[in-house]
Amino acid sequence: MRAERDAAVKRDSLLYPMLVLLAALLAGIALLATVDRLLAPAALPLQHVRFEGEFRRVSENELGQAVLPAVGRNFLLLDLDAVKQRVQSLPWVYRASVRRAWPRDLHVEFLEQQIVARWGERDWVNHAGEAVTLPRVTDLPKDMPWLHGPDGTSTEVLSLYQQLAPIFAAQGLLLERLLLTPRRSWQLAVLDGRTGSRFTLLLDRIETARKAERFARSYAQALAARAAEIRQVDLRYANGFAVQWRNTIQPNGG
Repeated sequence: MRAERDAAVKRDSLLYPMLVLLAALLAGIALLATVDRLLAPAALPLQHVRFEGEFRRVSENELGQAVLPAVGRNFLLLDLDAVKQRVQSLPWVYRASVRRAWPRDLHVEFLEQQIVARWGERDWVNHAGEAVTLPRVTDLPKDMPWLHGPDGTSTEVLSLYQQLAPIFAAQGLLLERLLLTPRRSWQLAVLDGRTGSRFTLLLDRIETARKAERFARSYAQALAARAAEIRQVDLRYANGFAVQWRNTIQPNGG
């Protein structure tokens, strides 16, 4: 009898782990089958797409066309980065974020381009200093500053414009144009708001803002009264500048 009991215990001790293993195997098979069904292309299709943004220059139709390839696809398999890139490829979209919204929706949030200046003859500069090409630009302010420079320099040019414009504005001068030449010197077109006179300023890359400030102080004190006679001012000197009058060239101490 004891031998039979020992044999039964031995059988039970072997059977229990086998049953546990079998149960785990069946659960794993069931889980894989469930996952397989959930990841099937036709399962859990995307139902709704919600857009959030200003809608001043970007239309909901444009956004809908951008995310159209995702519509009807499996909600769990959506390539959010791909959708984001498609939305950001729209000319008037500056940045976008895309996320899943349970149970089966997609939330797209976007920021529109904020244009602060012209770039060359056909492009524009946004608030981040990026040169962008935009369609249907007919209603932006006509007096936007005109900036330009070699490829890849739009951020640098905008940064200098933002430094210099207030310096000149304090003396009644409007910085209308700022050009970075291929040789990395600066050409500025300035308008005297009181007289309507325009003239050109030349600057180099050495202490650019300081030289501009020196000229602005001197302009208010000695040059404003003769604004209509100024053709060009060369500010590339260490301790002064040279004025080219409309008839003669006359050096001036700053």
